[in-house]
Amino acid sequence: MVPITFLRRLLGRDNPPEIVEPRVVPAAPEVAPRAPVVAAPPVAVACPYCGVVLEPPPTSSRLCPRCRHRIIVRHAEGRAIYLTEDAVQVYVAEREREAEVEAWTHQRRNWLQLARGVSAPADKRKRLETAPLTEATVRSARSLYLITVEHSVRAARREKRWDEVARLRQRQAAALYEEAGGEPPPSEEVLALHREAMNANLRALQAVSREAELVGATCCAACRADDDRIFKIADELRTPRLPHAGCPRGLCSCDWWPVVRKAAPKRRRRTTRASPAVVPRITAAEDPAGDT
Repeated sequence: MVPITFLRRLLGRDNPPEIVEPRVVPAAPEVAPRAPVVAAPPVAVACPYCGVVLEPPPTSSRLCPRCRHRIIVRHAEGRAIYLTEDAVQVYVAEREREAEVEAWTHQRRNWLQLARGVSAPADKRKRLETAPLTEATVRSARSLYLITVEHSVRAARREKRWDEVARLRQRQAAALYEEAGGEPPPSEEVLALHREAMNANLRALQAVSREAELVGATCCAACRADDDRIFKIADELRTPRLPHAGCPRGLCSCDWWPVVRKAAPKRRRRTTRASPAVVPRITAAEDPAGDT
């Protein structure tokens, strides 16, 4: 009889069963749940008279559906403003005041920058810069620049610094032209200042040349027609042509450049050499002092 242990060995049942460890799968990282996107509730618009909610909000002036008063709609900075009829005048006045203050701020800053460019006293500029913003403050800043630039021009003219006179007058003319709105034609005061600047430029060029070349702009036919033309400086000082009349810019950007002509080379005269004098040969018969 075959032992039972032998049969178990043949069938493989006497081997201990293999223990298979379970495979551990790493857990996925936890993701925080995303908060749902909730649209902001629309801002309720109420009637400025009775307070009833207006749905939908009006985009233009109309009557309230409840109290039948007229709702005035104004748009500013990308949003609608709902006003009563009595509040419109206050709203318009406030908007005009804001625009006025903004204009005064720009003008005062511009005049004080110009005053600093002509070396106006620093204490006066500082006092006007920190003063309350009013129309009188703007006028004071303007007067400070104009008085200072006038003193600077007179000093430069006495010392014949014509380049500086041209720069100061041209900047002054541009500032006054911009203040007037920059629309042609310029005033006579502005034209006179610009002409003085061009004449000072010609006087500066007169030190190196008797002629000047007009470098014309491309803004109009008159400016293009005079481009690269050469004129005598003395004639232009008597009858200035800049700025061109009818230029759409009002103050054209044409300018004067010096003209330096090279002197023509001198031709050397050809001198003819004198031929040597021929001394006639005197024979003994013709010589009265000779021996007979």
